[in-house]
Amino acid sequence: MYSVWSNDTYESVEHRARVNSERERFSIPFFFYPAHYTIVKPLEELVSEKNPPKYKPYNWGKFFVSRKTSYFKKLDVENIQIYHFRISN
Repeated sequence: MYSVWSNDTYESVEHRARVNSERERFSIPFFFYPAHYTIVKPLEELVSEKNPPKYKPYNWGKFFVSRKTSYFKKLDVENIQIYHFRISN
């Protein structure tokens, strides 16, 4: 999502964890998602004639539901990715 909003200026951080066999580790995951009706697209401030949009707008809710369905239920549903919305040059 950050790649789309920033028009590829930034990319999402890869999750990494270091294992420490000497100490117990506690994790508290926190997830931020926009409202389901949100249209995700490159921010207007980052788009210009010299830097045209690199992604087509998409509905966050439809994207999220499609990913959740394909990942966790393993149905015959396409595993949609952000690159599916990339505009080819």
